[in-house]
Amino acid sequence: MTDETEARPMAAPPGLAALAAGFGVLVAMTICELLVAGMSAGRAGRITALTGLLIAKVALVLSFFMQARANRRISTSVFVAIGFAAVVAIVLMLETVFRVGVR
Repeated sequence: MTDETEARPMAAPPGLAALAAGFGVLVAMTICELLVAGMSAGRAGRITALTGLLIAKVALVLSFFMQARANRRISTSVFVAIGFAAVVAIVLMLETVFRVGVR
């Protein structure tokens, strides 16, 4: 009997150039977060943009650096759970901004 992990070969680790590119993307997303935080746009728009950047960074780290795509079923479950949590967080933050603005 073999395990599911034994039956499938492990994905090859990314090379140095790929790691540097992934790190560069993370740095660029962090710079975008700083720019969004300093914008004079409405608070709800900034919160939504920052949450979207956070979701993109988490997806990049999980799929690329932690190689979550090696086990498809677990990675799909993780991405669905993170996506659901992010949507709930955005809705709650926007509702809070609306309630504070109404008073």
